[in-house]
Amino acid sequence: MSTAEAALTAELLESRRKAEELSALLDAERKRAHEAEKKLQEKEKILQEANRKNIDHELVRKQRDALKQDLAALKQHSQRFSNASGAVDVVIPGLQANAKTVQSQITTHFAKLRSQIQEREDKLHALVESLAEEKLAALKQQKLRMDAIVAECEKAITATEACLEGDDWSLLTSREAVAAQAGRAISNTCKLEAEWSEKIQATLPGTVAEIVESHGVVTLAAIDDFETDWHKDLSVVSRVAEPPRCLTAARPSEGHSDFGFMFDVEARDVSVCVRALHLSSGAGWGPYTYTVYSAPGPWKAIKDKKKRWTQVGKSSAKLPKAKDGQAEIRLNEEGVHIASKQTVCFYVHSADHMTAVAFTHAPRSLEGKLLPQGAIIDEDSHVRILTGAKTCSGDPFASVATDTVRAFAGSLEYLLWCES
Repeated sequence: MSTAEAALTAELLESRRKAEELSALLDAERKRAHEAEKKLQEKEKILQEANRKNIDHELVRKQRDALKQDLAALKQHSQRFSNASGAVDVVIPGLQANAKTVQSQITTHFAKLRSQIQEREDKLHALVESLAEEKLAALKQQKLRMDAIVAECEKAITATEACLEGDDWSLLTSREAVAAQAGRAISNTCKLEAEWSEKIQATLPGTVAEIVESHGVVTLAAIDDFETDWHKDLSVVSRVAEPPRCLTAARPSEGHSDFGFMFDVEARDVSVCVRALHLSSGAGWGPYTYTVYSAPGPWKAIKDKKKRWTQVGKSSAKLPKAKDGQAEIRLNEEGVHIASKQTVCFYVHSADHMTAVAFTHAPRSLEGKLLPQGAIIDEDSHVRILTGAKTCSGDPFASVATDTVRAFAGSLEYLLWCES
């Protein structure tokens, strides 16, 4: 080892020795500081014990018991909602599975609808096409016969003209033959077939008919009987094929009338679409302008809240007196839909006269008892009409009179919208 390396090694050893000494001094200082801190904490504890007031052990016990009760309640509350959360986790997959099943059923159902509709459309097309081909064939046969008649007439015309152009002797000798030829040509004819519309009436099955009714329902009946009730579901996407129904009040008006009348209609086990109201008036005057409003739910809670109502019809009509019958107040084309087991209120009003709308005052049951507000006035197997109230002002929704029970005294025209 060289002198320089030996000097460097000695220097390193000396530095290491000094570092170890410094480390030992630091450890000693840390130990003294820890002991001093511990003594300080003991002095602070002694001081706090000296300054602490006497403890109310009964109060501590009560507070401890209260905390224990809170803890038990918290655990019970947490467990209850933990159980509920677990139940939701169980329900969610079932709900999702049920939704998928229903979606699949809907897809299958409407696929069948489309198939059956297409089948009936194809049958109608084929039927009309067959009739058209039959008619064309008949017309072609008629044309051939007509062309043959024309040719025969042309020959007779030529022979007649030649006879006329000849001398007198030729005319006298050939006249009978030419006349006989002309007679045969003229006697030839062909019977014309019936008009196509008559042909259709005579050929098509009686069940095929286009129905165009006054309320705007346009449908095409089936060629054959339905195997299932699938066609009833078409009501959710198109007009209902069956004719409208009417629920007529069993208690006609006895002369009571005013500017307007509001009442409730409840759908029973099927959804319905109200298309018109048939009403009478107190005096039979007019024509007056009538406006019809509707709103979901009973009328009583919103009787004077115009913003909650929607106008669903407006027309001019001369309503007869109750004893002379009723006249129609038609609603908008889409009508008013009432879902199964739901209630919709109606309000018909005219600002033209205080006798514009007739109603029944103080309706009574079959036993003669006064019916209460909210009672069923009239019903059939699909809808119910409940009690109502008159309005005594030319301004709609003003002066709603609820001092006594009153009833709708007209007829409710409706369609079955879809079977339940």
